[in-house]
Amino acid sequence: MSNGGKGTAVLAGAGIGAILTYLLAHPSVAQAATAPEGVDAETWDALTAIILAIQEQNARLELTLSQVVTIMGGEGSALLNPSTFTTPNVICPVAGQAYPIPSKIIPYDKEFVVKALSTNAGLIYLANNEVDAAILTASYPLLPNEAVGLGTATSNDYWISAQFAGEGASCIVEQK
Repeated sequence: MSNGGKGTAVLAGAGIGAILTYLLAHPSVAQAATAPEGVDAETWDALTAIILAIQEQNARLELTLSQVVTIMGGEGSALLNPSTFTTPNVICPVAGQAYPIPSKIIPYDKEFVVKALSTNAGLIYLANNEVDAAILTASYPLLPNEAVGLGTATSNDYWISAQFAGEGASCIVEQK
């Protein structure tokens, strides 16, 4: 093929590409249009069918995306920030003695977090009753600055004791 033939082929390809791009954006025009010069009817029908299939897939994709957005709570949605936090804290004035965490109601879908103070020198012992909180082998030990999230209805289900006097834990729960 001569250089002039290659240039013609490139121009023809670019022209067909431009036509396809336009028809993808306007599928009703593709259905109504007749094959352009140099394109046989079967090829044109195949291109038209491809364009319509792409449009159908785009419509299905848009529907799927809108359903996902609805499930997620809206376009660009994120979890809403809680309006308030409840932060009961417990300091254990006597080592080895159990103290209750102040009673707070925990919203259904929130965790109650108990965190040993970062300034503690020893362990904090967490349990769901007064007796177990004072027994090292029956409680959950928290290192200084360690936290644990609990699924519970109220915070008064938990007690802590400290290895050393004057140490404790901070607690936090999101409120709606």
